[in-house]
Amino acid sequence: MTLVLTLLLGVGLSLAPVPEALRPIPSLAQGPVGPRLVELVATSSAASKRKAVGVAPDGESDAPQVPVLPEEDDPEQLVEVETTDAGTPLPVPVVSDSLGLANLGPTTRESALRMELLREKLGARHVDLELGCRRMGASGCEESGMAPFFAALEALRDGRRTQPVRVEHLGDSLIASDHITDVVRNRLQERHGSGGKGFVYIDRPTRSGRGVRAGQASPGWEFIRVIDRAPPKDRLPMSGVAFTAGGAAGPQDVRFAIEDARTAEISFLAQPGGGTVQVLADGKSLQKVQTRWTPAEVAIARIKLPTGAKTLTLKSRGKVELHGVSLENGNPGVVYDTIGLPGAYAGVFLRTHRPYFRAQIRQRKPSLVVLMFGGNEAFRLSRDWTKPEEIRQEAEALVKLVRESVPDAACLVWSPIDAAVRTMGGDLVPRRGSRMVADIFRDVAKEGGCAYWDALSAMGDEGSAIRWLSAGLLNEDLIHPRARGSDLLGHLFDLSIQRAYAASHPPVASTEPPGLRNLDKALTTTFTRLRSLEKGDSAHLGILQLGASHTASHYFTDAMRTALTKRFGDAGRGFIAAGKASERLKPAGVARELVGEWTVEDALTATTPGQAWGLSGIRAVGAPGASLRIRFCDGCTADTTPPARLSLYWLDGSGAGQPELKVDGTAMPPEPPPPEPFTAPTVRIRSFPVTGPAHEVEVLNQGGGPLTVLGAALDLERPGVTYDVAGLPGSTASTLASHEPQALAAQLSSRKPNLLVFWYGTNESGEANLDASKLRTEYGTLISRLKKDAGGAECLLIGTTDRLQQDADGTWAVAPGLATVTAVLPEVAREQGCAYWSARAAMGGEHSMLRWQRAGLGHEDGTHLTPEGYEKLAGMFLSDLIAAYEAFKAQPPPLAAEGG
Repeated sequence: MTLVLTLLLGVGLSLAPVPEALRPIPSLAQGPVGPRLVELVATSSAASKRKAVGVAPDGESDAPQVPVLPEEDDPEQLVEVETTDAGTPLPVPVVSDSLGLANLGPTTRESALRMELLREKLGARHVDLELGCRRMGASGCEESGMAPFFAALEALRDGRRTQPVRVEHLGDSLIASDHITDVVRNRLQERHGSGGKGFVYIDRPTRSGRGVRAGQASPGWEFIRVIDRAPPKDRLPMSGVAFTAGGAAGPQDVRFAIEDARTAEISFLAQPGGGTVQVLADGKSLQKVQTRWTPAEVAIARIKLPTGAKTLTLKSRGKVELHGVSLENGNPGVVYDTIGLPGAYAGVFLRTHRPYFRAQIRQRKPSLVVLMFGGNEAFRLSRDWTKPEEIRQEAEALVKLVRESVPDAACLVWSPIDAAVRTMGGDLVPRRGSRMVADIFRDVAKEGGCAYWDALSAMGDEGSAIRWLSAGLLNEDLIHPRARGSDLLGHLFDLSIQRAYAASHPPVASTEPPGLRNLDKALTTTFTRLRSLEKGDSAHLGILQLGASHTASHYFTDAMRTALTKRFGDAGRGFIAAGKASERLKPAGVARELVGEWTVEDALTATTPGQAWGLSGIRAVGAPGASLRIRFCDGCTADTTPPARLSLYWLDGSGAGQPELKVDGTAMPPEPPPPEPFTAPTVRIRSFPVTGPAHEVEVLNQGGGPLTVLGAALDLERPGVTYDVAGLPGSTASTLASHEPQALAAQLSSRKPNLLVFWYGTNESGEANLDASKLRTEYGTLISRLKKDAGGAECLLIGTTDRLQQDADGTWAVAPGLATVTAVLPEVAREQGCAYWSARAAMGGEHSMLRWQRAGLGHEDGTHLTPEGYEKLAGMFLSDLIAAYEAFKAQPPPLAAEGG
């Protein structure tokens, strides 16, 4: 009865015409009474179930405590994307990259452009960072407030940094559930690489909201927080929460999903009488952390996690106080920590124990500290619970604490966002004090050497909260954005950072433009044949790609072959070099087998130039009695009806072994001997008519000497594309030029390629004293000769990928000959009438290999790509090739049109 009477009295006073500061329940004047009472009772009920240590769990009585933010927005309350009359979405506008969209992937970029539509509809604005000045000199500002952070990002880009770039983002309820910060984190990590998840709490500090930045904790953990009504002095660290175990509830545990993490840093209080923490990965014990120490101080325990582990579990025993766990993957990249507490303001974080604050933030080694407050200051100011002078003093003290604790870090201060209140008449008006607090924070940031971001202006200035509410982007409390509104704020903040970074550290322009070049006549025959195939005419396009390891890996060419044959028809697997069994051939359904005594030789190991090699610079030499098998379409169930041709390539000559050939297990009649014996190794080619793509050719050396096999080929005699691959790891264009010319010409004449694709330059780029003139002359002469040997084939040069070499100190430097290669190859292509495509430009130009490494696309050696990287690069090349083909179809040259 007492509770009911007290509640009725509070409701009556809250609805009475008295000043807002005297209302016991101010929020009841901001909307319908019923839902507010339900919310109040539900919040009180939930609070009674929590186990805060000796204090009220929902924070101090004069701070605005907020309801749980929704994990997902209600679609019915969101702004609808405009559509055409047919109901399809309007096209996303093409926006200049002056917004800051560089280096975002297609999915993220599309999402960002959708956010732009929403921004325009709401009247939100792009507001640039005010960089401030952290160090003045005789000539003015010598270092901006963001300089340390931007320098760290540049070092990541250049490969000079081997440690993560960490951001500590301290704030209030706007980020308590990782809204806003999640967008910024994801984009920074997409641009600059991910260093891992970063700091996460033991449990959610309010046990409500999203749990994405906390572990799964047992219910007996108790906590104390700086946002509580009477937090203990000299007790709490920078993260503002301490989770304790060992009381009446006994031992506790917490589990974290560790994803790609390789290290875990456990932050705890080392204290007299401290207990232990057992650390387990996937349920298996790793080590035990002892927390007993005198005097008490903040400490960390760094744990190396097993590769592939999925979960990390901490089990307490005795008196234990934990603050959180930092999860990182050991890679250079961005780590973005979110430290958000509902009801927090600058003065709240001043309640931390200064030595603990400094120790914990220093342990994180941040490059940037973001201070995101103001909303609760404005709320308190509107209730006359504080004064502007007090707000200024607290903000100045917090900035000073941060600058003194981590003097080498950049700092950035947010303004408050807009909020609204409901009058007694039910009207919505802007909350008083937001702009005043924003101006105070701007002055504090400037005086403290920090950057400043005016979130209030970005949102649309005072009154914008009302528009956001009507659009479904603001909660009914008139203070907190919903999930999509938070995403928009994160979008605007992220782009303000990127614009400032781009302005102070402009990207190094690539010396090679992206896309296909020299297309006037270079690919006329190729495109004409593709058009005939697409029309259903009887045509064939043979492509032969020659190169080094990028080609030999098969990942790039397999992706190209699959796409081209799917669209234009499959004319067979084509040429396969002789050699050992290879897992890389399996995706294409090819198997090789060597039985007996074989030696696989390559042109790189040749002691004398001018020897005869297969197209790829490889040959397999078998002793008498040895056999070799090559199977095409191994294990497949393809159509067996189309006529086909199965061919074997080997070397004949004085003292050569005598081959016995079998096709699908059936011995073939011996070939008549040549009219005159060969005086030098000579390429012999024998073809057999078959049907369908699934066949095996076997060669047995009957004796008389060693038998040298170069390869085999399977061609379907139907319209389509054949994509031959001849790559030798470590080779250069000069390696190919050293092959015996007649043997090379005989194989090219047999394969009859219409298009020769050359992909050399990567190994040349590793030469410290690369001769540009010699490279230009020798490469050009080689291309001219091979085009002629192939019967007048067209040609296309692929330029080298980005290549970096790691110094002894772990930093990455550009390969010594890379600049020469990127300058010479386009000239060679132009002189020889070849099309040209720069793989390096497609990757993103200078130091793009670092970004590909961080995305799992570049190999750790700085030279090669991962399988996923080769497939991505092939997709880029194919996209440019097909775009050029479509342009050709739209306006073909006159001769091509006549002959089509």
